[in-house]
Amino acid sequence: MKIAKREDFALIFMSELSKYYPQKYISLSQIAKQAHLSSLFLKHIAAELLEKGLIESREGISGGYRLKKDPKDIPVSEIVSAISEGVVAPSCAHGGTCRIKKSSCSCINLWDKVNKNLFGFLKNISLSDFNKL
Repeated sequence: MKIAKREDFALIFMSELSKYYPQKYISLSQIAKQAHLSSLFLKHIAAELLEKGLIESREGISGGYRLKKDPKDIPVSEIVSAISEGVVAPSCAHGGTCRIKKSSCSCINLWDKVNKNLFGFLKNISLSDFNKL
């Protein structure tokens, strides 16, 4: 099982923003530098998190991004689901070929259950909790 970079980067991005909550907005380039991440890739992640209402942005010299809510009120599941539909997916979900009908595929049913259980677990971990790990 492999977690995509998008989920990792989103968690790291949100974790970096939480360090400054609620005092100030942080530029994307500053976060990319601090976390050693690609600013171009972070730009796409930030756009998705902004669209889902987890962060807010402001333009200008003192602009950038910041969390919309307190880190203790943001479940990790909300961050992950803002970026992807599920953490675990069978290969056929990524354009692989499969001869089994989806309605009778045990693999899809299994991975759906794994995702539901994983998201249930992640709902109980706040961004604040994540920062303490």
